[in-house]
Amino acid sequence: MQPHILVVDDEESIRYTFEAFLSEEGYTVSSAADYDGGLALLREKDIDLVFADIILPDRSGIDLLKAVRKIVPSVPVIMITGAPSVDTATESLRIGAFDYIVKPIRQDFLMRSVNIALKHKAVKDENELCRLNFEAIFRSVNDCIITVDETMEVVEVNAAAETICEFQRAATIGKPLRELADRCQGNCLGALDETMKTRQPVELRFVECHNAGGRQKVVSVTASPLLDVKDRFSGAVMVVRDETRLVSLERRLQERQKIDSIVGRSEGIEKVRSVIRDLANVQTTVLIT
Repeated sequence: MQPHILVVDDEESIRYTFEAFLSEEGYTVSSAADYDGGLALLREKDIDLVFADIILPDRSGIDLLKAVRKIVPSVPVIMITGAPSVDTATESLRIGAFDYIVKPIRQDFLMRSVNIALKHKAVKDENELCRLNFEAIFRSVNDCIITVDETMEVVEVNAAAETICEFQRAATIGKPLRELADRCQGNCLGALDETMKTRQPVELRFVECHNAGGRQKVVSVTASPLLDVKDRFSGAVMVVRDETRLVSLERRLQERQKIDSIVGRSEGIEKVRSVIRDLANVQTTVLIT
């Protein structure tokens, strides 16, 4: 689908010029003569780029620029001016205009501005899609995920961190992890410290920790370095998996195997096995005869 471009200018000749130049290049073009008309089209159609005259009959192009920033922040806005000045250009760029062009409009300059603006939007859209996908994955993972910067301050945690590590996100972001991780005898911090020092992944299996109520958990911890596009170290990510249920099942299986290793299949031996299972959690010595 070709990009859809909105032109807002009170001069009919300017609107006609834009429509002619842009349509010739295959773009879909909508136009409006004032702020209200432009705003209506912006809300009604899927717009990819806006051209707005700074001087409009009802409200200014600066007002339209502000509205675009609120309604569709990803859409670039190029201001049109017949009397360029440093003040208007600076104000437009400060508010968020992508660029501005000067009347009379030259086709080559117009098309160059359009191409640059649309490429910029495509990159922003791709980055936003990646961010949304990452956040969806981040939220859906059942393991606790904690990212820290190079000073070990918490950058982000996912929802599972509240269940496994009892980290409240609002009270965790920006805090040193050393002040928060106080229930695992420093094992998770040790893994992160090693990753910070060596820039290599570190894995710890079956680490014991305790929740606020004193209940014991068994977790596995994996720490990995975070690198930017230039391979520069920017922090680390720690993944904590709750292994409590798995460890409990393994212990029960081992106990069952010990009981089943008793020689014999008679009714009396089966009763002995049953008694042993019933008394397995009794914290005292039991003599079975």
